[in-house]
Amino acid sequence: MEKTLEWIMDWFESNTEADRNELESNIDSNYFEKGYIDSFEFINLIGDIEDTFGVQFSNDQFEDRTFSTISGLARIIEAVK
Repeated sequence: MEKTLEWIMDWFESNTEADRNELESNIDSNYFEKGYIDSFEFINLIGDIEDTFGVQFSNDQFEDRTFSTISGLARIIEAVK
């Protein structure tokens, strides 16, 4: 899971204005509520995850509240890999 989490952190660091320390401090916070990404950027994130990890998410996974946190997203990716 460590590599998956690192990849997500790198993605947010490269695609948002948040720095690594802020992301690490908010790893369990909702990234939409924090203003890190909007719905358009979310589509890019999902596309990048699907391309990188070769996964497809179910509707149930998208509806999971933890999907909108960095740590929860990493766990979900690991579960579907």
